[in-house]
Amino acid sequence: MAEGDLRNLLRRGRVPAPYFNAKLFAGEVFLGMPDAWWPALGVAVEVDSREWHLSPADWERTLRRHAEMSAHGIIVLHFTPGQIRREPDRVLAAIRKALASAAGRPPLDVRTVPAS
Repeated sequence: MAEGDLRNLLRRGRVPAPYFNAKLFAGEVFLGMPDAWWPALGVAVEVDSREWHLSPADWERTLRRHAEMSAHGIIVLHFTPGQIRREPDRVLAAIRKALASAAGRPPLDVRTVPAS
């Protein structure tokens, strides 16, 4: 449901369409599968709910994934489902700012495998 809220928000906000749930690789190394991904700009959005990210092990996996993607130059934004619902303008502004700041930088050496 939270990912659907993100999709609807991006559509309503007229943000360029990203890939949803694409798998990202650096060579053969799996980096992650962000909820939204703009490959030409190297920007990823993750929706992090307490349900899936609050246990110590889940939180560590989330941080490890963020660090791995960031180490490869990906701009990673994290939002909670509540932020997407309660603060849509702030979420859209942050995404737009990240997309604008990434414009014109060299392409990243990250392979995208779209969701099937």
